[in-house]
Amino acid sequence: MTNIKFNVAQLLRESVGSRREYTFVEDRLPIDDALVLRDIEGTVRFTRTASGVFAHVFAHGLVHLVCVRSLEEFDQPVSVDFEDQFHSVIDVVTGIDLPKPLEDDPFLLDDTHKADIGEAIREYTLLALPLNPVSEAYRDHPVSYTVQSEGVDSEDSSGEYIDSRLEVLKSWTQRQNNQTDT
Repeated sequence: MTNIKFNVAQLLRESVGSRREYTFVEDRLPIDDALVLRDIEGTVRFTRTASGVFAHVFAHGLVHLVCVRSLEEFDQPVSVDFEDQFHSVIDVVTGIDLPKPLEDDPFLLDDTHKADIGEAIREYTLLALPLNPVSEAYRDHPVSYTVQSEGVDSEDSSGEYIDSRLEVLKSWTQRQNNQTDT
């Protein structure tokens, strides 16, 4: 549960297609055990549907990550723009429990008819984060790698090192080439 919740009880009493728009600001939202989305600003538009409300959310904020190139910490700007259905669990007029939706992991309104937009933002932010975060300072710099091998025994004529275990294969290849030349 998060702090970014909106009470949509009044909207649930209106006809299908009715809308409400809100803006929100939140200091922080835990994404997982280590990551936190900070300085969150956004908008949400709720549209009444037959089974609850349809939410269109736009939000942006910052997540503190570690650059895979420099191993330095940096703030990654993150924006999410998504639409999702929030299903009612209790009828707003009668108070009777409603059947669960058939989809696999639906967003549900709570017992007091609040939509937890923060949970949706958390899930969509996880999907929006880069797999290999690179800080702004290193994005336009090409990366060069050097590889050093242990146990290198000899050097061939081109100046490249050859593993001694492959000498047998190299001599076999040379014999095969000599047989085809004759």
